[in-house]
Amino acid sequence: MFISALGSITGKSNRLGFGKSNKVCVILVDGLGSENLRTAGGHAPFLNAALKVSKSINTVFPSTTASAITSFGTAMSPSEHGVLGYSVFDRKAALVRNLLSGWDEEFVPSDFQSAKSVSELALENGVQTFTVGPAEYSDSGFTKLNMSAATYVPARTFDERIQATREILAGKQSSLTYLYFPELDSIAHSHGVASVEWLQKLEDLDSAIKSLANNLPKDAGLLITADHGIVDVPKANQIMLDEIDLPDLIAASGDPRNTFLYFQPGTDIAAMKVKLDQELAGRVIVATVDELKDADWLADEVANSEYLPELYLLSTGAYACYHRGFCKPQSLRMVGQHGSISQAELSVPLLRFGTMLI
Repeated sequence: MFISALGSITGKSNRLGFGKSNKVCVILVDGLGSENLRTAGGHAPFLNAALKVSKSINTVFPSTTASAITSFGTAMSPSEHGVLGYSVFDRKAALVRNLLSGWDEEFVPSDFQSAKSVSELALENGVQTFTVGPAEYSDSGFTKLNMSAATYVPARTFDERIQATREILAGKQSSLTYLYFPELDSIAHSHGVASVEWLQKLEDLDSAIKSLANNLPKDAGLLITADHGIVDVPKANQIMLDEIDLPDLIAASGDPRNTFLYFQPGTDIAAMKVKLDQELAGRVIVATVDELKDADWLADEVANSEYLPELYLLSTGAYACYHRGFCKPQSLRMVGQHGSISQAELSVPLLRFGTMLI
């Protein structure tokens, strides 16, 4: 979507056919899937009304922030850019790498993913790119990974972010702006999408976005999307993998709804799959890399393939998998989750305003 927004300005690579524009802002609301918005529509009348006259699109696999926002920022699938999930096991270093917040001087974004970002393409075409979001992300490794050439504008509150975006759109120069709202995702993890806390924050967001959308300059467009949706998982539906005998397991990573299992070399993976199929039947799809390739969830050629697990555990319904030998204790308190292949997680809005409607 971000590449098409740029294309509406430059006339190149406008895959989604957006109307011609001079300035475009793309809002990404972390965790606001189409089903989540539809279900809570009474708390977001402006966004829900736009959803009713718009189409939804599918996010990437896995339906998790690290993979999805990197795809947003590079116009590539996870199989192409190699950010294969929330976290992966590094066999050489014998440790789990967090691909969202684990970047440091030894684990450098440019070494892991070297694809040209949309912000770099914008710069080459004379279009200035901005990222508007919380200050704590301004110099993060993940921001460098997917918005490398964008000017970061830190803004704490919803109103401050909206005002910063207004000022950018009021300029005469062609510009592409990425406006990020992470709050709904964070609240969903802690309290769930049915919680009072989440619904109140959605109301605040609806009001803030309405004020921006209703006052766009004539040469500006606005798009609204998300990286994934959310499924609330009751504590009773948490599956403890450490209660299953998996003697050759060396690591578990990814998301609780899309768990990556890594085994010792020489392990009979077919036998492990049969065992897990029997233990998890009706709650989890157990899949090999080849099976995911055959089903087109992964490409035939995968960047950073050395980080692929032997088995994927894809939760269905309202389930999630944990291995207490590898997960952090606080992760067991999560309510709202994502990462798997349900429509609730995959379907995200594509809302258009201003020149994007033409």
